[in-house]
Amino acid sequence: MARKVIELKTCDPCAVKGEDTEAVDKLTIGGDEYDMCGTHLERFRAEFRKLFAAASNVKNIA
Repeated sequence: MARKVIELKTCDPCAVKGEDTEAVDKLTIGGDEYDMCGTHLERFRAEFRKLFAAASNVKNIA
């Protein structure tokens, strides 16, 4: 009998909560990689946008 193995990547933040949510993309920061569902990916994207916007508003004091 033939078998087909399907690998499902789960969202790392959801897995911490005990949920099996399918990951849709991967977030890589330095050497760390995180598989993420759409909801968590959007949350992280929004947080990074805020961080980078705040950093661009900081003035260099010489």
